[in-house]
Amino acid sequence: MASIVFGTVAAIAVIVGMVVFFRLRRKPHTRAAAYVSATIILLAAGMLTMGSISFASLESAALRTFSPEERAAAMPCEAAVLKAEQTSNKLNGRYIWQLWLRVTPETGRPYEIERTARLTSSMAERLEPGNVVLSCLVDRADQTQIEISALA
Repeated sequence: MASIVFGTVAAIAVIVGMVVFFRLRRKPHTRAAAYVSATIILLAAGMLTMGSISFASLESAALRTFSPEERAAAMPCEAAVLKAEQTSNKLNGRYIWQLWLRVTPETGRPYEIERTARLTSSMAERLEPGNVVLSCLVDRADQTQIEISALA
C-alpha cells in the first residue's frame, strides 16, 4: 500500500515539475525560477520514487496474513528457521528481520524460501536457526505464499 502511495505522489510530482518548468520558462524574468523550481520538484519526485521502490521490495518479501477465505483453503505446514538476520531497518519501533525458512507442507516436498518479518525482541531471541520449527499455513496454488501466525 505504501509503495502505491509513494509511486502516485512521485508521478504527480513529475507532472507538476514539468508544468511549472514549462510555464515559468516562457517569461524572461522567471526563467531562473523555472530551472530552480523544476530541479527541486524533480529531486523530490526521485526521492519519492526511491521510497516507492523500497516499500515495494519490503511488501513483496514480507510475511503476510491470509484472509479468512484463504486461511480456510490453505494447507498446514511447518517452517524451520535456517537463518535469521536482523536488518538495520525499523518499522513502527520493531526491527525487520530477514528469515531463511525451510517449509514442509503437509503433503509435498520441503522447499526453502526467504522472507522478511517484523519481530518483537522476545521473538527474535527465541529464533535460533535449526532449533525452531513454527506451524504455518501455505497456499495450495502458490507455495511461496505462507502465513506464520507466531510471527504476525
